[in-house]
Amino acid sequence: MIKLSHLTSYVTCPRLCYFRIHAGEESFTEFNAAREIYLSLRQGFDLEWAKMRARALHKAFDESIFDSAAGKFVYPRINCKSVEVDAVLKSEKLDLLVSVEEIVECNGERIPLFLSLTPPEKGVWMKDMIKAGAAALAGNYSNALIYYAYTGDIRIVEATFNLKRRVIKLIERVKLVKRGFLPERRESGYCDYCSFREECESRAETFASKFL
Repeated sequence: MIKLSHLTSYVTCPRLCYFRIHAGEESFTEFNAAREIYLSLRQGFDLEWAKMRARALHKAFDESIFDSAAGKFVYPRINCKSVEVDAVLKSEKLDLLVSVEEIVECNGERIPLFLSLTPPEKGVWMKDMIKAGAAALAGNYSNALIYYAYTGDIRIVEATFNLKRRVIKLIERVKLVKRGFLPERRESGYCDYCSFREECESRAETFASKFL
């Protein structure tokens, strides 16, 4: 199935999406650490449990990266009832699988809550909007919350028709990537940190890559 991480990877860089699908697991990141911290704290566990969880689940676990994330993490103070932590939404029709940090209930409405690290000055990042759109398609939600773990900000995203249409287009592109189509290279600041940079630079572009 198409995973939410495939969609957000494509937004960052189409080739990142390709390599995450076809080349396997990459390095352990601060987001990986922050997610394990969030899931642990929201269930009443401590940082030591979060570290044990991260070490058990991530082959590339790096304690220094975990400690860095833990030092920046702002304990979540969410004035909503927790319904389910570490939830999964699935749409068989769209072949879409969406992992959600938490489903919460606010003013009688159930809303998916996603984790991110630092917010932009206004609104949310595009990859966080994609999370909201994917949850709307897979779970029929009207809105989503984004919790920015390094600042404590909580921002809401409305799942509009245009956003859902954009996510469907992303799903279509990722399906082509899963079939083996290699997207065109896209230079950005992320290249300096990408685990797949060397392999990416060695892969030649094809005419078909222009259309992804």
